[in-house]
Amino acid sequence: MSRLSVVLFAFLLALTLVSCGSSVTQGPGIVVGITNPFPSNAIQVGTPAVTLNATVANDPRNAGVNWALMVANVGCSPGCGTLVPSGKPSFSAVYTPPATTPLNQQATISAVAVADTRQDYAFTFTLIPPPTVQITNKFASVFNGGLPVEVDATVLYDPAAAGVTWTLTAGGSNCSPACGNLVASAAPSFSAIYTAPTALPTGANASPTITATSITNTAASDSFSFAINSPNAFFKGNYGFLLRGYYLTTDNGLPGIPMSLAGTVIADGNGNLTGGELDINNDGGVNFIAAPQTGKYTVQFSPTGIAQVEIDITSNTFPGSANFTKIRCSLSADGKRGRIIEFDGSSFINAGVIELQDTSALSTKPTGNFAFGVDSDAPFSGRVIAAGQLALGASGVTGGLIDQSADGASVPFFVAAPISPDTQSAPDSLGRGTLTMTVQDQSVAYAYYIVDSSHFYLIEIDRGLVFGSVFAGTARSQNALTATSVNGVSVIQLTGFDEPSGTSDVVPVALVGQLTVSGGNAYVLRFDINDIGNSLTQHGANGSVTFDPATGRAVLSAPDGFATNFVNQGAWYLYDQGKGFFVEEDISTSNAPPDQSVTNRALSGTTLPQIGAPFQSTSLSGNTIAGFGASASPLIPNLDLAINFNSTAGTYSANGDLTSVATQAANLSAIQFTGQYKIYLAAQGYGRISLPSALFGDFTSPTGTQAQASFYMIAPNQFVGIGTALGLLPSGVFFVDPQ
Repeated sequence: MSRLSVVLFAFLLALTLVSCGSSVTQGPGIVVGITNPFPSNAIQVGTPAVTLNATVANDPRNAGVNWALMVANVGCSPGCGTLVPSGKPSFSAVYTPPATTPLNQQATISAVAVADTRQDYAFTFTLIPPPTVQITNKFASVFNGGLPVEVDATVLYDPAAAGVTWTLTAGGSNCSPACGNLVASAAPSFSAIYTAPTALPTGANASPTITATSITNTAASDSFSFAINSPNAFFKGNYGFLLRGYYLTTDNGLPGIPMSLAGTVIADGNGNLTGGELDINNDGGVNFIAAPQTGKYTVQFSPTGIAQVEIDITSNTFPGSANFTKIRCSLSADGKRGRIIEFDGSSFINAGVIELQDTSALSTKPTGNFAFGVDSDAPFSGRVIAAGQLALGASGVTGGLIDQSADGASVPFFVAAPISPDTQSAPDSLGRGTLTMTVQDQSVAYAYYIVDSSHFYLIEIDRGLVFGSVFAGTARSQNALTATSVNGVSVIQLTGFDEPSGTSDVVPVALVGQLTVSGGNAYVLRFDINDIGNSLTQHGANGSVTFDPATGRAVLSAPDGFATNFVNQGAWYLYDQGKGFFVEEDISTSNAPPDQSVTNRALSGTTLPQIGAPFQSTSLSGNTIAGFGASASPLIPNLDLAINFNSTAGTYSANGDLTSVATQAANLSAIQFTGQYKIYLAAQGYGRISLPSALFGDFTSPTGTQAQASFYMIAPNQFVGIGTALGLLPSGVFFVDPQ
């Protein structure tokens, strides 16, 4: 190539490069956007169509966009909805959500510039199911005059969180106030308070309906119907009961003679007793009052919603009077158990328990091995206690063991003495039968009342001439026991007698504590005791244990046990791990030096395993039922109580009924009081509670005087306690159970 040619080529190349450089300096490129994508990139199925608007910047041709509706780059219409563009050039499209929720709830809408397909705008959104409403705490029934009930609703898939509207209807129409009142919470409402009417409604108003409807989607709602029942419907079925205490033979209540009652009542749910039978042992005055026993009952609810029942067995009047058997009780939340007192004002001071019977077990004769505990109080002729294993078979009583002693006795009556084969009748239709326990040719006849297949009540039905006893108690079926069944931590409660030095008076002894058995051979007891009004708290004792799993009999021994205010020796019959009956087996010495003297105080009671440690303030909170009484003295009142504990404030409120001797307060109904409590030792479940001193028989102090008591937790909302106030104020054991 010539030099001229080279120069010409270079000039042309430079000219070309200048021309190409001028095209890079043109204006900005096309930009696509959508001005109104769905809020939170979500839209509900079944909602109205939505118009989407696209913008295209820097498009000199104004060519608009192409729209697409896809899942994973594949068209998904109509399952994910439809997208209809406007006419060309398109700058909008109408999106219609599907009527139902697709399996894949995510989709993508895109707008692509026609003028430059490289430019687009896309957003992914979620298809939300339609709003749903669920009432989370429906109920089947309420009682007229009962406490208000909160009803709560949950609304899902409501982007507006607008809540619900509430209605109360009967037969499709508003029924308030005849069917009660329903008050919604402030908007947005997710709860309402229902209050039943005071009077029992009739017709459709007795079965109203509560409905919650979504405000966002009125097609979404939930509802339930419920019955408004009389409170009497809460107490329905066959109930067995056992009470113990005293018959007061003089105006001042002393001397009192021991007595016990056991029986059944049938409640029809409408306030009527339609059947029942009753055994009464009044210090050897034995009466069996056969079925049918009839009467009335009424149920009321405490201010915190605990059912309290008055039972009037009007078919049974006491000789020479118009008085009939009247019982007051506070019931558990399921209506199956309660603490009861006799309340007929006829000089009977009795307290005990009531339980719903399993009617399927009433006609079946109990068989197998049962652990049992019975005792008999008689302030002026002695306290007699017994516990053992009772073996029952098809032929009747087939054997067993018994330990039996009495207060002040020089030696126990029986120590692991065999029970001889004897009679046992089949139960009648109400679960009552009879059996005889014979030991060394000495017999005690009992009636038994079946509660269920695992336990029954016992009441002595002879005249008590052999031991001077009015025995009553409970037998429980023994589960399979092993050598380790005796180990664990239990709460023990014991009641007994003692005599102040230099007197012949009899004063109660009450003990509660935490019993720990380890290794199958040693025990440690941490306890509180009130002995003749002298109290020891957080006291200690320890000793050895021997255990026979074949009989369930354990022996607790300590050479200096009595010196520690416990016992030198006691028999403990287990029916399950930590559950059993305990009786003292000490001898009573005479003319022994004070440091070597021993007195059998006839301590007897029960143990239950301690469950729930360590215990906190919240371990005792809300509603409970309580029973005071059936102690070793008629001078300690009997009470059935509904107690509500406020764990935040450490306070409680109680109401119920009280019976006492005529010189104290006689019978008082609807008593109310408050106090304080606290759990001090979490591992032991040990706490203290202030109670009116009148509950321990002090009616001379000014009204409102409080006495200190201590307790040991058995489980959350369950404990046993005794009064530990200074000033020689005696006590029995009181029981607090979950409501």
